[in-house]
Amino acid sequence: MSIENTKLTGEVGSVRELNAFLNAGWKLILTYVEHSSDTQRPRYVISWQSEDEPKIPELLDAWELNELDRQKYR
Repeated sequence: MSIENTKLTGEVGSVRELNAFLNAGWKLILTYVEHSSDTQRPRYVISWQSEDEPKIPELLDAWELNELDRQKYR
């Protein structure tokens, strides 16, 4: 599909999130690196190009992921 067919765009910051959106039918249209102080973070721009309603996967937020990690090592 062409970028002109894009109905909605979004941005994610992890490969885990990116894979969830790609599995739901989103397309990857751009990647870049965000520079902040001494850190670099990958960013992924995704697009919904289907005529259907966008499918947004249910994801855990950063706090929930940290809590899972914390519980794992107790």
